[in-house]
Amino acid sequence: MSLAVAEDFKTVTGKVYKDATITHVEADGIVLRTKTGISKVYFVELPKEVQQRFQHGPATATAKPVAQGIDKRESANQATGVIPDTGTFADKFAQRVEKKLDEREAILQGKRTSSPGPAEKSILREFAFHKAFLAGTAVVACVLFAIVWRRFK
Repeated sequence: MSLAVAEDFKTVTGKVYKDATITHVEADGIVLRTKTGISKVYFVELPKEVQQRFQHGPATATAKPVAQGIDKRESANQATGVIPDTGTFADKFAQRVEKKLDEREAILQGKRTSSPGPAEKSILREFAFHKAFLAGTAVVACVLFAIVWRRFK
């Protein structure tokens, strides 16, 4: 479903989508096409009158306990570091990226609790190579200097 009327949309945080065309409406938001690209704006980001325009109301009474159960499960998964199997590929990818960024931040702050990961091992190998290369270069330079020094003595 494509609605061809271009209009401006303003989120509750103040971000404005100028001359946006609604390409389609999804259960959790609307997809907008602007000059700068395609964006999805979630209903929670839109003012109440825009939400009502697209027939998105507050959660029903039966949905509230389900949402609370999901929130409890997500908080338990975050505490244990488990990535749940539910959700879209984008959600899973975002969770893995967030976990990696948290691990790297911990490494930078010196709070690493696990063994080094592949990226850190790669950097350590590279540093070791550079140290060996510089040491070898220094040895060769010393030998050449000694040879040249003997010849001119």
